[in-house]
Amino acid sequence: MTKPTKAKVIDHSWLFDKPIAHRGLHGGGVIENSLAAYEAAIQKGYNIEIDVHILADDELVVFHDNTLERIFGENIEITDLTYDQLSRYTLPFVGEKIPTFRQVLDYVNGRTGLLIEIKTYIRTRVAERVAEELANYQGNYAIQSFSPAALCWYRKHVPQVPIGILATDVVSFALYWTNRIRPDFISYAVANLNDRRAIALRAKTPRLLAWTVTNPILEARARAHAENIIFEGYEADPEAKSKIQIRQTRFI
Repeated sequence: MTKPTKAKVIDHSWLFDKPIAHRGLHGGGVIENSLAAYEAAIQKGYNIEIDVHILADDELVVFHDNTLERIFGENIEITDLTYDQLSRYTLPFVGEKIPTFRQVLDYVNGRTGLLIEIKTYIRTRVAERVAEELANYQGNYAIQSFSPAALCWYRKHVPQVPIGILATDVVSFALYWTNRIRPDFISYAVANLNDRRAIALRAKTPRLLAWTVTNPILEARARAHAENIIFEGYEADPEAKSKIQIRQTRFI
């Protein structure tokens, strides 16, 4: 009996070709995760990172926080709302409603690559709905999440889609799930991406992203360990490339 072969992952080299604008290119009157922020990123030549939540009525929206408190001053869980309820809120500065995932896909329409973060920890329904919306999308995209459940679902049901583990300062978390999920990349917090961790992670996956880079000095440090950056707070050079310089250090 022949062993089943792993599905060939869609080419995701684009993910490392140009910097990734965190929640779009925002600031100066343009708010994060708005169509205006995505347009600004596209015009500057960046890929885009976005965040996807599922609402009480099964609709997907692009919004970072779990609550409305930071943006709208109301401590309401976003997942408790329907889209009709959420659409009563208008994003500051840009005069837009919080966009649905479908609206974002239709707006970007393949003009740049999308790094899509699934915002969940235990519910795989979010992953299912994301896959449904992406079924006929023609542009470049990849999936990342802190949620092993979401990534396991994606690897099992849509194995050809590139996926990545999000991790912060617990390198053991990334390594543990890397052995089980076989991600195509890892997104690691830049503040903790020193050379020792980079070696450990690189032994399990070929490529790393560093998040969130907030200035050129931090970018230079990140590019010594990771193939690309997720950035905000300044305008990264869209043509910049990483030069990996990892010292072989002894693990303790």
